[in-house]
Amino acid sequence: MNTMGNYSFLAISGKQGDFQYFIIQLPLRLVTRLLLFDEVEVPDTLRKIRSLDPALVETTTNYLMTQATDYVLAPLIATLHSHVVFTALTPEHCDIGWLSVPFTAPIIIQHGQYQRAALQQFLAQMPERGNDTLPVMLVPDPDFVRSTRLYADFQQMTTQGTLSQRVLYAHSDLAIFVRQLIANVPLFRDRIELEKTTISNRSTALFTLSAVYQATQALLHTRKDETITAEQALLGEQFWCQLGEIIPQWPQLIRNEVTPSYLRENYVHSHTVTLVAIALAGEALIQSHPDDWSKRLKMLGSIDWSRKNTRLWEGRVMMRGRMSKTRDSIKLTTIALKRVMGLTIAEQEHALEQDLLRLHDTP
Repeated sequence: MNTMGNYSFLAISGKQGDFQYFIIQLPLRLVTRLLLFDEVEVPDTLRKIRSLDPALVETTTNYLMTQATDYVLAPLIATLHSHVVFTALTPEHCDIGWLSVPFTAPIIIQHGQYQRAALQQFLAQMPERGNDTLPVMLVPDPDFVRSTRLYADFQQMTTQGTLSQRVLYAHSDLAIFVRQLIANVPLFRDRIELEKTTISNRSTALFTLSAVYQATQALLHTRKDETITAEQALLGEQFWCQLGEIIPQWPQLIRNEVTPSYLRENYVHSHTVTLVAIALAGEALIQSHPDDWSKRLKMLGSIDWSRKNTRLWEGRVMMRGRMSKTRDSIKLTTIALKRVMGLTIAEQEHALEQDLLRLHDTP
């Protein structure tokens, strides 16, 4: 019902924790019109962490098409970005009444995005089902305080997901900081695969989110549940920004003169194993030279990172010409990078290096 610039929904009022919510019923045709997911009206901070798996949308659409007269969809959950007015029907039934919502209030779906996307395709082919109804739980959030966290909570509860997906939705300081890094660091900006843990040959991504997470954790030498201090945050961003200027070919990538796929094919520096090794060597550098680590970091610019440089990389980060992803490869590559930067190689590291290289040379 429309009344004087407002939608008026018959609703049931409830409470969870300290917050009120409302249950309404929407015709399917209004679900796809009123509930937003990643449209331009959704704040950029919310849109950046949102994506849909086309396979899941297709599965739900097929279900609706084949069960058009006998389907069941779970209720949707959406945040309502406005103050609302709830008027009870009677004092005896104070939890049932009319919910008044401004036309201009964004209603952003937080759980059930696959159903909404599937409904758009379903109704395009079967518009006669547009008056079917679906329950929607509305959670008032006029200041956008809860929306990002609620979406992340639902994603974590419903999907185990890859490490990249878990980092994308996690609330830990480290995960939040890594998401800030991929937005702020020129090397990472718009070049990170946010959900998968592997990158296809034609992908425009340079690294996965999980790779940046693991490398940053190694650089800061922190556990995933520890607080990230302002000093650590400044250090981490400065480190990755400088590397984008130091490592050969990375400035070209930032200027869009080369593609990520070209770098992955021809250089070892554009793979997770090397990124983590760079971070581990960087952590050792910062510990040994806290005052001038930035100057010493430039020594990494003198390295020939080409996969053709088998004298340096074969037996470390490459095995028989192919990139290696083992822990031993990370350790051996870290030792090599520490040596380039003039860092002390511990006796245990030297022994490990000799043992592993000898093992890898064994036919």
